Amino acid sequence: MTVLPDVLCLCLLCLFGKTFCDEKGSAVIYVDEGSDVKLPCSLSTKDNIESNLFDWRKDDQKQVFMYDRGIHYNNGHSGQSEQFKVRVFHFPDELKYGNASILIRNVKVADSGDYTCDFPLQQKRDKILIKLVVVASPEPYVTIQSMVTTLGEKEDRVLLQCEVRGASPEPRVEWQDGAGNILPAEEPLVSEREGSFYITLHTTVTKTDRYRCVVTQEEINHVTDAMTYVPVCDSSATIRTRTIYLVVSGILIVMMGAMFAAIAILIKRIIDRMLQEFQKRKTAQG
Repeated sequence: MTVLPDVLCLCLLCLFGKTFCDEKGSAVIYVDEGSDVKLPCSLSTKDNIESNLFDWRKDDQKQVFMYDRGIHYNNGHSGQSEQFKVRVFHFPDELKYGNASILIRNVKVADSGDYTCDFPLQQKRDKILIKLVVVASPEPYVTIQSMVTTLGEKEDRVLLQCEVRGASPEPRVEWQDGAGNILPAEEPLVSEREGSFYITLHTTVTKTDRYRCVVTQEEINHVTDAMTYVPVCDSSATIRTRTIYLVVSGILIVMMGAMFAAIAILIKRIIDRMLQEFQKRKTAQG
């Protein structure tokens, strides 16, 4: 069996803008989730393979596509993995040139993995290796979870949350302030589902500023972020304001109480005077 990674990589770099080679010389193809991708494979001799057999597999287990002298998974051949049904196609017009490439439509993150293209019937057996990386780069979602004021502390504390939902490859997530300084944060909560990563990161801030959640996927050199503005009150100023409010309110209450008392006294005097006048008139008439 002959493995042809170096020759393949040289050709791929000329044909595909997002194709690279890893440290082992295998081709690495990056493609966005939801798009179509062509996995290239050809006999090194370029011989006609219309009456030949070639077999595509993922991770040496899942049957991706098999062509056997005109019979394949799309016209009656059985055994294809459920994951790839109705999504994988070959290029019939290219078979006479030794081209066993396939097209995978609407790729998903779960399609990421190591693919092999094999020609089992060849005396000089060619086996081509390709690593497929399906990229998902959703924007982070930031929220203000809570604002806490504690007596005795000089500043309020605000809890911020950043969520990354379904990223691939796995990203690094961090909080930054308006000056770009990385903020201390809690240990991120990370879960994985079919190759997609879901990450939640919390941090607590005490100053008014614009804060950014930055998501970095180093493998594909991709960065995305989301920003939120957080107004944080100075607790000491808040306490002073509350104290002034209470003092002013107390003074107003006392003043209003005194005013009502004065009015009550005035009303009582008027009533007493009226009663006295009434008694005088009654005595004069008698």
